[in-house]
Amino acid sequence: MAKRNDLRQMWQIQVPKLALKQKYLMHSLFSITSLHMAISHPESQSLHIDRAIRYYNICLPEFTSNLQHITPENSSSLFICAALTIIFAFSLPLLRPHEEPTSALEEISGIFALLRGIPFVMRGMFEWIRQSEIGPLFVDRAVDRSIVLSDDVIDALKLLEDRNQLTSKSESEKDTYTLAIQRLKEGFMVISSKDRENGMVLGWVIQIGQEYIAFLRSRQQMALVILAYYGVLLDGIRDTWWVMGWGRNLIQELNQVVDDEWKSLMVWPMNKVTMGR
Repeated sequence: MAKRNDLRQMWQIQVPKLALKQKYLMHSLFSITSLHMAISHPESQSLHIDRAIRYYNICLPEFTSNLQHITPENSSSLFICAALTIIFAFSLPLLRPHEEPTSALEEISGIFALLRGIPFVMRGMFEWIRQSEIGPLFVDRAVDRSIVLSDDVIDALKLLEDRNQLTSKSESEKDTYTLAIQRLKEGFMVISSKDRENGMVLGWVIQIGQEYIAFLRSRQQMALVILAYYGVLLDGIRDTWWVMGWGRNLIQELNQVVDDEWKSLMVWPMNKVTMGR
């Protein structure tokens, strides 16, 4: 789940130790393991998916209950369980049977709600977590701003910002989209780093303003196009098992729903996922 040695050790040693003390975390780990097995063993995929959902359903009530009583002793387990819930939410839609089609746009909206809830889970316990056995999660998380992005990324983001300047109806709206685009730029720096941690790409969802989420919920065209560019970020970490396919699916769906006058801004993300350029 991680490239850094300290993070690998945390996931392989410290997190299982935590799970021995908190059953909800153990069931959460079983759930994610089952989903991973569903990908690696397609011949028995349905069996593993059923197990994953069953473990998740066992985990959820106790996890939710413990969120009402956060202490230094259970804070690390709660945070890890929250993170695993995000992985569950990302990976399950990719594995669902074809007879249960789901909208990538609807699914990502639900995942965004979960992600944006994490700061509320962390509120008041960040220092406990940072000094705990899962402290490595919060080390070396700064974006390397010395990274020079490729010309195609720079040009694509400039097109977004130019359209924002032309079409936003108020300064507030313009500022909301400018922030989202700036955070996209940082996301592309993250995936361009040789020492990248792919999970950092999810930070975009937490860093953008609530106003953007509202625009996305109301299907404003600029918000949809920006989301497609975020899809390029997700596609850039498709080697992560619980993200694979997400970027492509999201971009292709968005290309179908944006209005014709916005299609020109969809050319770049579509090219990135269909032709890899």
